Amino acid sequence: MDRIVFSSEELPSELDGPTRARLWRDLYCARFGEADLAFLPGQPFFGRLELAALDGIMLTRFNGTLSRVARTSAQIAADTRDDFLIGFNCGGPQQITQHGREVASTSGRTIFYTNTEPSCAVASEGTAVIGLSVSRARLTELLPEANDRICTTFDATHEAVQHLERYIGFLLVGYVSGQGATAKHIGTTIVDLLALALGASQDAQELARLRGLRAARLEAIVSAIRQGFSDPGFSVHDVARSVGLKPRYVQNLLSETGASFSERVIECRLQKARTMLQGRDGSRKRISDIAYACGFNEVSYFNRCFRRRFGASPTEFREAAD
Repeated sequence: MDRIVFSSEELPSELDGPTRARLWRDLYCARFGEADLAFLPGQPFFGRLELAALDGIMLTRFNGTLSRVARTSAQIAADTRDDFLIGFNCGGPQQITQHGREVASTSGRTIFYTNTEPSCAVASEGTAVIGLSVSRARLTELLPEANDRICTTFDATHEAVQHLERYIGFLLVGYVSGQGATAKHIGTTIVDLLALALGASQDAQELARLRGLRAARLEAIVSAIRQGFSDPGFSVHDVARSVGLKPRYVQNLLSETGASFSERVIECRLQKARTMLQGRDGSRKRISDIAYACGFNEVSYFNRCFRRRFGASPTEFREAAD
């Protein structure tokens, strides 16, 4: 993804606090459009903003001493964007005003809003938020009534909301090309999840579930496998429990990808074993210790799986790597 980070820590150290705040504000407004920004009084100014673009969607993460962001009609008139936005509050209490509504946001709450209407957000303890923006045209294909949801909060227990937050967090720390089929798939998944979280119509819900929710569930399942495969007793029931799905559904969803649960687990274990054998301390570890550390219960079974996968026994592979 195209990624931009600008932080007050990167500004010239010889600048005083007010000058640093003004310069950071100019950078912010150049990217997001003119806005009135205020910072917590009596505290050293700090602001860090991360931006990542993916398939026409902008992902953001901000943390800093920002206490107020407001946009007037005049400032909006000079802005050509027409996007919907969501913000996951990761910090202290906020008060959001837009579309004739006012909502209170505490840590863990998510707000839906837009950059085409005057707004004001006040945070008494600074601001920490993860968010995204998506074009109005793209979201209203699934949710024509999206405008009615402006300045409302999401249900934090909704499965689509939970997947959406996790997806955004993953994309902000991971690397995914901003172009191509993978980026397009992820972008579609994000929009589908957003439409589901906002309560799309029955037909749109069905489409979004078939695309976005299934993709998000699959990603959650694969992530759970990557985290737990080293446990010798790891099972599909453990995965199902961690992602809140039934074991049979987990197995069916994985089978549709062409790799079963057991195949994925074995592959993860073998890849870890290969990495350990190639490592500096790999020559000092017994093959049995490596096998057990990767989740295998039997060394003979590990040896057979490793030879079948890499064309050599673990011992031969280690000797060739030295």
